[in-house]
Amino acid sequence: MVNFIQNQLSFYISLALVMFLPGRFLLLAVFGKSRILSTLEKFVLSFGLSIVSIDFLFFAYFGLKIPITRFTTIVGITFFIAVCFAIYKKRENCHPELPPATLSRNDCGHGVSGSNKKLDSGPASPELERGESETGTTESDKLFTFSKKQFALILLLLFLTFFIKTVFLSQTISPNATDLGHHMYWSEWMVENHQLPDYEGMPDFIIGEQTIFGAVGLLSGLSFFSAFPPVILYLVNMLGLLAIFILTLRIFREKNVAILALFLIGLLYAVTAPQAKFVSGGVVGNILGNFLLPLALYFYARASALLREKSQTCTADDLKNSKVFLSLAIFATFGLFYTHHLTAFIFLFVFAFLIVIYLLLNFRDARETLSRIKKIVFSFPVLAVLIGGLLFFFFIFTPNYVNPSAVNTAVGAPSKATREGLTFANLKSSIGEARLGLGILGTLLLLFVYRKNRRDFGYLTILSWSIIVFLLSTEPRLFFVNLPSDRIGNYLSYPFSILSAYGIYYIFEKQKAFGQNNLIRSAFAVVIAFTLIGGLSDSIETLPKQNDYTGLVQTFASSSYLAAKTDLSDNVLKDHNYIAGDSWIKLFFMRGYKFPLSRGYFKRYEDATKPREMCTLNMISNPASDEAKQCYADTGTNFVMVNPKFDSGQFRKLDNFDQIYFSPEIAIYYRTR
Repeated sequence: MVNFIQNQLSFYISLALVMFLPGRFLLLAVFGKSRILSTLEKFVLSFGLSIVSIDFLFFAYFGLKIPITRFTTIVGITFFIAVCFAIYKKRENCHPELPPATLSRNDCGHGVSGSNKKLDSGPASPELERGESETGTTESDKLFTFSKKQFALILLLLFLTFFIKTVFLSQTISPNATDLGHHMYWSEWMVENHQLPDYEGMPDFIIGEQTIFGAVGLLSGLSFFSAFPPVILYLVNMLGLLAIFILTLRIFREKNVAILALFLIGLLYAVTAPQAKFVSGGVVGNILGNFLLPLALYFYARASALLREKSQTCTADDLKNSKVFLSLAIFATFGLFYTHHLTAFIFLFVFAFLIVIYLLLNFRDARETLSRIKKIVFSFPVLAVLIGGLLFFFFIFTPNYVNPSAVNTAVGAPSKATREGLTFANLKSSIGEARLGLGILGTLLLLFVYRKNRRDFGYLTILSWSIIVFLLSTEPRLFFVNLPSDRIGNYLSYPFSILSAYGIYYIFEKQKAFGQNNLIRSAFAVVIAFTLIGGLSDSIETLPKQNDYTGLVQTFASSSYLAAKTDLSDNVLKDHNYIAGDSWIKLFFMRGYKFPLSRGYFKRYEDATKPREMCTLNMISNPASDEAKQCYADTGTNFVMVNPKFDSGQFRKLDNFDQIYFSPEIAIYYRTR
């Protein structure tokens, strides 16, 4: 019991040191006591900025040849926190709070009046971020102050989302997800070797996918076979939902839209595909990317405050805040590029489309717009973060995917049917029929509203996000993208949830657009009711029954046995088709990512577009064949791990294979010659 309590305390302390405190103190250094961020925003942003900060801390260690140990990790985090706190105290002493000062034409790039009066831009049009008003109330205070009913609804949605996902995770908490096993190998490697892995030249892995796990593992001393890796991913998944909430609230400035978005992305289809993988750890990079991507867009949207109104009054605080938010946006973007290549790839298309379309739609005001952008971009904090990130990216620690071979696999004509684009039927199964239909409706409605608010960068951010992901997943040929379409389609659930929320809000609140037609609103209410019932029913049907972990336990027990009985001269072959949690076997050996050899899914050997080696197939499926004998000799394989229910008879009838281990789920054979 004492050991359990100690492990829990060490885990929570490590989690706070790695995933919360660095980002929280960074925000303190940047904003001080400013109330431009609400408490909820500070909470969510602290986690995202902490993940990125830890990455760059370890990059610095890599460049300085400092070993990554428990001591150096604690020292580095403590030093970072101390520096941020010192900056905060210095700013507080040197720059007392002053009332906002109105800038001149040359400072803002446009004419201003001496008044700070806000323009009436309609009920859904955002306003500039301001400092405290005469009553001491900030825009953040007003925006994040909810009525009792709204607050109760938010708590209920979060509780139900947490409850459904926790019930699902309780049956999948055991570390058996294939993708998680692959990533935890590199985290364990980092802990054992006290340095960042080089991934043996493979472009499929990026350091940001393993850094936080390695850091928590170092500090807590917990085994990677414990529940802490899935728990971390579950936390990141929940934070991703909150990131959508604050992003939606800031862009639309309508609390009900944000609450609806939380309902559609959190509670509705809570554990259906792809959310099931996002909860259980099936796609580590996607989970982290779906947190950092909306955070980056949030910072860009906040930085664009000066672009929203043509003749908006500009203050020194407005310009300063835009510079700070853009700096944080660039910082988060680099963190995204160090975390997941597919999410970063999608972000590039979204951001490029966003900037180009914004400038084209505001071509008449291009001079004024570019002048404002110039004032923000060509400033010390923005250029410092940009140049520093580029130096890290190209000269200190360059991700493996930045090489010609990796780029060639992602760019070009689709090489197989799974990369030729998704149909509407595929999209319905990927993000849910209700979200697909409501998302398209919300897109059309927001396009209608945006034509009257062309300077609203936030509106266009959501539209660009949804349109680009939709086109990338359905028409990849338009962008010469050669990536699995279903993986790209999974990203559509986030922006379409926001647009679905906006569509529902628009129909129920903007009655004038429909002549206050109660029939339409009633019909739409029925649709929403069926959507709720269908979405929750799908989640309930997806919830697993009591799982049988017998196979996983036997996999771990046999792997531990074999790791103790073999040395570096031995080679092992395992089966991926019928062995539970087989990707975790490599963590028992720690003799290289590709050790042991593995027979992959049968369909992969039949893929005519990508010929594969046949040795791993022949050595298990037909060990007596001449091809298999040659493969055994070439690879030096002398141990084979299979599931006896499916692969046993072919080894038992051969004289040169001896069974040395047997359980109902695992059999190990030793090849004598």
